[in-house]
Amino acid sequence: MTTIHKLDRQTVNSIAAGEVVERPASVVKELIDNALDAGASIIRLAIRNGGIREIRCEDDGQGMSREDALLSVESHATSKIETTDDLFSLQTMGFRGEALPSIASVSRLELVTRRRDDKEGTRVVVEGGEMSFQGPHPMTQGTTVTVRDLFFNTPARYKFLKSDSSEAGAIADIVGKLALSRPDVSFRLERLDDDREMLYTPGNNDLLSAIYVVFGKDTAEKMIPVSVDDGPVRLTGFMTRADAARHNRARQLFLVNGRVIQSSVLRTAVEEASRGFFMKGKFTQLVFNIEIAPNLIDVNVHPQKTEVRFWDDRAVFRAIYHAVKGTLEDSAVIQDSSLEQLNKEEKEASYEPQQVAFDTSRTIVRDQKTIKESESEREPLETIVQKGAEKTLKMDEEKTPASDFHPLKHARFIGAFLNTYLLFEDGDSLVLIDQHAAHERVLYEELLLKRKEKDGVKVPSQTLMAPLHVDLTIKEMALLEDAADHFSLLGFEYEIFGERSVALRAVPMAPVNAQVTLDAKAAFQVVLDRHMTAGESGATVDDNEILHDIACKAAVKAHDRLSQEEAFILIDRLLALTNPYHCPHGRPVALRLTLTDIEKRFGRIV
Repeated sequence: MTTIHKLDRQTVNSIAAGEVVERPASVVKELIDNALDAGASIIRLAIRNGGIREIRCEDDGQGMSREDALLSVESHATSKIETTDDLFSLQTMGFRGEALPSIASVSRLELVTRRRDDKEGTRVVVEGGEMSFQGPHPMTQGTTVTVRDLFFNTPARYKFLKSDSSEAGAIADIVGKLALSRPDVSFRLERLDDDREMLYTPGNNDLLSAIYVVFGKDTAEKMIPVSVDDGPVRLTGFMTRADAARHNRARQLFLVNGRVIQSSVLRTAVEEASRGFFMKGKFTQLVFNIEIAPNLIDVNVHPQKTEVRFWDDRAVFRAIYHAVKGTLEDSAVIQDSSLEQLNKEEKEASYEPQQVAFDTSRTIVRDQKTIKESESEREPLETIVQKGAEKTLKMDEEKTPASDFHPLKHARFIGAFLNTYLLFEDGDSLVLIDQHAAHERVLYEELLLKRKEKDGVKVPSQTLMAPLHVDLTIKEMALLEDAADHFSLLGFEYEIFGERSVALRAVPMAPVNAQVTLDAKAAFQVVLDRHMTAGESGATVDDNEILHDIACKAAVKAHDRLSQEEAFILIDRLLALTNPYHCPHGRPVALRLTLTDIEKRFGRIV
């Protein structure tokens, strides 16, 4: 009895479809690739129920003859290659003859097409891989493919589809990426459920215009150009500096010969070049178009051609690295040479500043007066911390780190350096406290306490004086719809405002003083970024990480001026915490320079 047998056509087509058709977004990508290969200058897409019920792709490309239209829905028929060698020098995007039969095997597909010189067009209908109609059809030049009832005959695949809004967001994401890859083509995406235009690019061949549409005005305005011509590698595109960094790589788009790809080589080159310009966990937004001779790359390492293999990873890495690093260096603010020299000398110094170990039983010298800490003096703390924080966690003295220095008991406030570091004199030591890191630690523990006290209950909100408009991508809008309950639970209140933005009306009630307000837009974007990252990795959203980030956005920043009393209040509240030594991201809150350290620097002792 034989155990090996040929599969029937339906099963073969379903397996082929599995390599091409994962969800509606992958169908859209294949249809757009075919339209681009056909020379389209305008591509109109329409979807219903997130593309599950219907996807329609209309282009003004060259169209097909009747014979080609019939062949295009047959497996292993294509106009893109003739021999095996052609696979290694591909310059086209898709395989119309491979994608269409795969899509048609798991849907009800209709193809209508006409070349400019033909008297009439052709209409072909395929349902579940079986052709049900073919004949003449009146239409203008171009091709329209309509895909209905995706996975109607494969319920096992259908059940893995996500919500309509999630699928629509994924479609908008891929359309946006393809629009950025071809700014010379006009893309229009419409949602048939409510006749809503989700995306429209002008097709004026201006990449920055396309970035404006896809990523929004705020991002487009912060883009800086990047270019390099390094032998076989040519790069043009845009990226943002650290002031527009994001918490994930969702807005990093790499194009190789016009194809949207994922590449650890390119990603690592950017991150290595960005080291020192971006904080850990922050990423630039970018659109890089990389051109390499087709015979120097292999695009067939992934069924959907989302990955490529370079002939020389090191050469590509080197070109991208130097382009990014050079751009960031050229666009950076010029540093004072004396500071640069000081940094160099500090690297050569033989000592390391010690982190401070605090003692909650200390007193603080204010204006040459020793004032003991008391409950009556804690009342002014409400100017920096919201009322109701009396339950702030006390430091576990058993966990206090050992130190060779006396704890901060009798410190005298002597000023601030660059409105960033608070300076205290403590015996024979100079203590520097990073005001942002200190305040961030305070806010994080206060927010964490509120979250624990109100587990499962909405965090109190504070209403903004005026609604704040936040521009989003279509994918972010779809994500927002799915995660609406979580945003509400965290204390955000907003309304949909137009097609691509929201009006933010309230944010979590963060414990801040009257002079320091929460960066509402940044805090809102933090939650979006966390959801985006979780969605891409399949992980769950960590509320603690969100509270970390919100605390960072709410805390006083470097160069924010604090009065002497505000500095005392900040230190008072800091020393009442469980962990006053590090900010939520792990950076030290304070450093101590002893008299010995200082005198060594001045050469008084050796």
